[in-house]
Amino acid sequence: MRRSVVFLVVIGGMVVLALSFLCAQTALSPTHPDCPSCASFGVQRFPEKKEAPFFNLRNVEGSFVNLGDLKGKPALLFFWATWCPSCKEDIPLFEKFSRGKTDELSIFTLVIDGESEKTVQRTIKKHKIGLPVLLDVKEKIARTYGVRMVPTTFLISREGLILGMVVGQRDWSSPEAWSAIKELFCLR
Repeated sequence: MRRSVVFLVVIGGMVVLALSFLCAQTALSPTHPDCPSCASFGVQRFPEKKEAPFFNLRNVEGSFVNLGDLKGKPALLFFWATWCPSCKEDIPLFEKFSRGKTDELSIFTLVIDGESEKTVQRTIKKHKIGLPVLLDVKEKIARTYGVRMVPTTFLISREGLILGMVVGQRDWSSPEAWSAIKELFCLR
């Protein structure tokens, strides 16, 4: 009888340890759906849901846009600078990517220049930027988001959670870009 009790206690302990291990592994795994296209396009996923930092920035037309305005639709926040050659190459690709998708996505570019607004306006005109451009002149929002280089794009869910980011230049006009965004945000 004593052996049976010891045996049951040992087995019970092993079961508890195994369940604890499985629970810990589940807690460490990503809490978002699979997105095979994300890896191929270079989307860096976050293992935990993180609320996107709030911002209230003026656009080049003089109106203010804040993060709360974006809830309800997934959003792409593209951080760039007028002095960045790869940013200026990415913007036309981003423009092409956005065509026909504004009903499903909010897309904003955030220029982090310490340059004058006139320099930003000239760049917008020269490169025919039609996407909304928000001015992060003192780079406060870029620092809050943890931007270390440009271009960097943050991918924000309908609920205002950062699901991932894309660092560096990408071909946003490629089919892989749209596949990654559709999978990540569960769009059709």
